[in-house]
Amino acid sequence: MNKFLCVIAALLLPVQAVWADDIDQQLSIKGFGTKGYVWGKMTPERAEALMLNADAARGKEAYRGCRGCHKPDAAGVIDGTYPRLGGQHINVLIKQMVDTREGVRINPKMLPFVEDPAVTVQEIADIALYLSRVQSPRESGKAADNLSVKGKKLYEDKNCASCHGKKGEGNNDRVIPVIANQHFGYLLRELKHIQHGTRGNSHPDMVEAISKFSHEDLEAVADYLARLPDYRAVNAPAVSKKK
Repeated sequence: MNKFLCVIAALLLPVQAVWADDIDQQLSIKGFGTKGYVWGKMTPERAEALMLNADAARGKEAYRGCRGCHKPDAAGVIDGTYPRLGGQHINVLIKQMVDTREGVRINPKMLPFVEDPAVTVQEIADIALYLSRVQSPRESGKAADNLSVKGKKLYEDKNCASCHGKKGEGNNDRVIPVIANQHFGYLLRELKHIQHGTRGNSHPDMVEAISKFSHEDLEAVADYLARLPDYRAVNAPAVSKKK
């Protein structure tokens, strides 16, 4: 990786970095809404990254160029300008980086730092492994008012858990991102882009699921998810105390 690119790189992801709304509204010529678009279609680079032997130590070094936006602990920014990356699934991270690199997901701010030759496919795999293991204990951004009761009901009634899990834990094998404990601002913005069809790698089922959500509904779901704990802490085995 070109070490001179260090201070302002962006990565996502689960997942994914954010840019100004007017730029963000660009439609992808390869992504959702285009002829022949298939969510999750395997591409040569993504297949290569998944097959490589990743190394977390190398990934930590390669991530140095991403710290300016996503922060050293990969916790992103509390206002949601940049998402939390720590603890995101490996397969999700790889997909988001490759989708941006290949123009499926339009992200002008992130592209210079994930395209060839800024990073290699090996470094994409290494970074994904490193980030999947990072603990980012800082608080997530939340809505000004607690909307989690309404958000929880919407999340459960609309069967969001069938993909994203009851605890927002996602699924690595199915390439479904962790959304628990993500920043409210980031979640709300991406939900709007998915609803409007301007997130290039949107899952068609999710576009349909939230198509009739009001802005207030989107805020409530985003706030509920932002207030959920890190799923890894919830699922961690109890440590027995020796007497």
